[in-house]
Amino acid sequence: MNKYLILIIIIVIIALALLIYMTGLAKFKELKEKMEKAESIIDSNLTKKLEIIISLNTSIKKVTGKKDYLKDFVAIKDQIVTNIEKDLKLDEAEKLINDLKTDYNELNTNEEFLKEITSLREVDELLVSAKNLFNQSAIENNKLMKNFPYNIISKIGNFRKRSYYNNGTNNKTDDSDF
Repeated sequence: MNKYLILIIIIVIIALALLIYMTGLAKFKELKEKMEKAESIIDSNLTKKLEIIISLNTSIKKVTGKKDYLKDFVAIKDQIVTNIEKDLKLDEAEKLINDLKTDYNELNTNEEFLKEITSLREVDELLVSAKNLFNQSAIENNKLMKNFPYNIISKIGNFRKRSYYNNGTNNKTDDSDF
């Protein structure tokens, strides 16, 4: 009788461990899919944002007398960088464009420039939404990885901490401020 009871207890423990593992694995996979979907939207919109900035650079050169203020930012199209790095660079370019709008009043009356600025704002709105979705999933992923049994499941499943977008101070994996 004792042998059967011990066998049943072992089987129940193994089944429970497998259930916990499968549940944790499913949660990590769900978060990974959300992050990949958001990353795809971010990638697409960062590409659009870069195209708009390149177009704005042409308009700015016409108004400012061919000075290439955005040359370093336009060069990002030929560089291999992460989306987080690209986002930071393009945000810097956008700040420079806003400064140029202040310095060159002619830009504020240039129809082509204003049309591109409107497009830039629309892309920025889409980026904010996608980055928020990504951040929520990345933060949840990173918090799960700190807790038992998810820390073990993440190591077995080869899941890793994810950086997230954070208001100009990107490339963070420490979610202690959330």
